[in-house]
Amino acid sequence: MRDGKKHHIQISPVHNCPGRYVASISSELLGSTYSVVFPETITGAVAFHTFAEMIRKHYGHAVEIVLPDPFCVSLSPPVREIIAALEKPPCTKVES
Repeated sequence: MRDGKKHHIQISPVHNCPGRYVASISSELLGSTYSVVFPETITGAVAFHTFAEMIRKHYGHAVEIVLPDPFCVSLSPPVREIIAALEKPPCTKVES
């Protein structure tokens, strides 16, 4: 589903559940929201990464990660590292 639109994954804390977050993306075309709830752990960071990669492959291009500003500082290092890695464009092999 390559529609040329920029897509955004929104991350926010889960209400009344410290250390858990929800990442979601909405599809206007389908009238649906896809999401994953993950803990602030290394395995949670892997779960988030898997979700973001699934979305990227579906749309055929990188997606933007949207975080509320004060929220960024409270994330654990593994989760911040995964987000930083996802925001970089994938490397492409250049043939000489």
